[in-house]
Amino acid sequence: MKIDLSEIKNNEIVIDNVLTLDKSYYDNTEIRSLSPIKVSGSISYNDDIYTIELTLKGEMILPCAVSLEDVVYPFDIEILETIGEGNTENEDYLEIIDNSIDIMPIIWQNIVVEIPMRITCPKCENVKMEGEGWRLLSEEEKKMESDPRLDKLRDLLDD
Repeated sequence: MKIDLSEIKNNEIVIDNVLTLDKSYYDNTEIRSLSPIKVSGSISYNDDIYTIELTLKGEMILPCAVSLEDVVYPFDIEILETIGEGNTENEDYLEIIDNSIDIMPIIWQNIVVEIPMRITCPKCENVKMEGEGWRLLSEEEKKMESDPRLDKLRDLLDD
């Protein structure tokens, strides 16, 4: 999504778009699908500094950590980035090239950061965590519990 900076009027460009990302963007992430993203905000220019203020609203479909079913995860992201001409501290994706800037990397980076580590579907919150001959272990319980077969081997090694 390239923005032509020569279109700045009254030191501001207003952005109000709906962005649909190609599946290739999120192939290597936990995201199963991504709704069209409402992008609104502005790019302003003042004292050789461009300020990008954006709001992203949409929904991503993620796998449930317990059942692997689809879970709808809405997001509402506020972005504030500054780009100074000749500023070498910023990342490469914040470069002004031919008096335009591509804000797509900024948008995608903020969406990826918004992906939660784990999410569960509402019906999995009351899921039975044990049954006949089995129970779901947390990571801490898994570390604390030892395999009875290994206990017998330990007894042999201790002799």
